[in-house]
Amino acid sequence: MLLTLTGLVLGAMTGWIAASPIVGTVFGLAGATWFLRRQGTSWRDLGFAQSMRLRALLGYTAFTLVAVFVATTFVVTPVLQELGAEPLDMTVLQSAVEGNLVNYLIFLIPISWGSAAFGEELLARGFIQHRFTQLAGRHVGVTLQAAVFAMGHFYQGVMGVANIFVLALIFGLVYDRCGRNLWPLIVAHGITDTIGITALYLGQVDLLTGSG
Repeated sequence: MLLTLTGLVLGAMTGWIAASPIVGTVFGLAGATWFLRRQGTSWRDLGFAQSMRLRALLGYTAFTLVAVFVATTFVVTPVLQELGAEPLDMTVLQSAVEGNLVNYLIFLIPISWGSAAFGEELLARGFIQHRFTQLAGRHVGVTLQAAVFAMGHFYQGVMGVANIFVLALIFGLVYDRCGRNLWPLIVAHGITDTIGITALYLGQVDLLTGSG
């Protein structure tokens, strides 16, 4: 986690908004890979590169997407709005992506499907949840990985952190339930981010913030 934070800071220092998540993920994966090798294990043991039947993959992916949509749209967001929480803050990403085709493609492919879908699932659900589960059990592992993952999205405000926490809880539960296979979560994560980045590019931020 320290290496990920270091990478985020170094990436941000370049002044290019896309560098921070990419460098942060690369640093985090490098540190996690080193640790796994010292423990005599591999990413395959944590659910990467494991095979899954297409029907199961589609089923778990669809369930994950629907569960996240229902939980965040009809539970978390309305409750926080009633409590007076500010809408989801997507200002930083919106300013970089809206109407900018080059930045949109950068955030869509190397970030949404690269550092986010693959990188973050390997780190959050694969490595971090695995380590917390080893130390404190399955339920604690799911909860703590969700908390760590959500705090990495503090730039989205309270609404964003809460929604990401619930998303990460669902992802963690699905990961545990589907035999610790990361592929449904990688696909669901990529689809979720693709929808979000596309909405920002088209100037439809209200679809994400719930303020429309």
